[in-house]
Amino acid sequence: MGQSMSSGAAASRLNGKLFQWQIQDGSQWLDVAHDDIIEAQYTLPMVEGIRLHTARHGTIYLDFDKMEIVGSNLKLKRLTFPPTQEMDEYSWYFLDDHSWREYGVQGTGSKTTLITSPDIEFQFRTAPQNVFNFNIGSSKYTIDFQAMVQTNVQTGMKRKVRRRSRFTSENQNPNSISGAVGNQTVSNPVTPCTWQFKGDRGCWMDYRRLGEGGTVCSINSQDIEQSYQQNPQGSLQFTAGHFQYRLDLSAMTQINLVTHTRRAVRRLQTPSLQGAHGSTGGNGLWQFLDEEGLWQEYSQPGILKSVSSQDIETIYQMNPQGSMRFSAGWFSYSLDFSAMTQTNLTTRKVRQVRRL
Repeated sequence: MGQSMSSGAAASRLNGKLFQWQIQDGSQWLDVAHDDIIEAQYTLPMVEGIRLHTARHGTIYLDFDKMEIVGSNLKLKRLTFPPTQEMDEYSWYFLDDHSWREYGVQGTGSKTTLITSPDIEFQFRTAPQNVFNFNIGSSKYTIDFQAMVQTNVQTGMKRKVRRRSRFTSENQNPNSISGAVGNQTVSNPVTPCTWQFKGDRGCWMDYRRLGEGGTVCSINSQDIEQSYQQNPQGSLQFTAGHFQYRLDLSAMTQINLVTHTRRAVRRLQTPSLQGAHGSTGGNGLWQFLDEEGLWQEYSQPGILKSVSSQDIETIYQMNPQGSMRFSAGWFSYSLDFSAMTQTNLTTRKVRQVRRL
């Protein structure tokens, strides 16, 4: 992609904005107004793209992996205006079974790769056409930057790789996401959220601090939500009683660092979210109908873990009549909000979807 800057992009830079999405209309690059929506979704490694409604070109689909507008002669690019020359503007992820994991971030089984996002980003900027070789213990791996695939040299195991930006906006309220859908400006405030863990009897229990009642620990939902907004792929540690725990925001699990007991964690929004078309009702809990006729929540352990109810709800609030794509394992899926169906784009298997 070229890095030529339009007068609008130059203005964005002068105003302290760190990014600008543009679409080429003929020979002219035009700024996408209120592109915080696009940027916020681009930071999520499980989101393959976003569908937007425009006044001039109708509905268009932005493919983040290919950085193109599918089925159109229009071109897409993302300009950046970093305040420094640091190499950690982007995060690098690999698909670990059903979850996207950032390189260098502690994941399942307390394993941490020695290769970090800045390491890979440096190699990518130095030689984006090459293959990057690295070792983890006695295992040798390669990352093919053009194919965006990681390969275990000994076993031949291949995993998808993605490069995504770290979302920052100097001109944006940290508790809101604004964007343009068609010729409408959408405001999608981040509503208060309740964080819960699954107790011994299968009951969901709120995280509460001393004086708030219930199970007492060193953090509450507000603390967790603040960390989640800063980095949805990160983690945080806390204490409860005599034990220490780690909450993995990407895997949505809580781990006792002494006994290694693992519990499921979930994030619930308050009812009656306000979307682009007014109140949509419901809690924003998304489920699909499995093979046995049971409703399964997205991101539940063992289910499609590359996308969560919150991820789906965020895009749904932008356009309740639109659709989104996501990946799980080696498959890609399309979720149609209007038809309330999920389609496997390889097998064409269609499942019912519902929002509670």
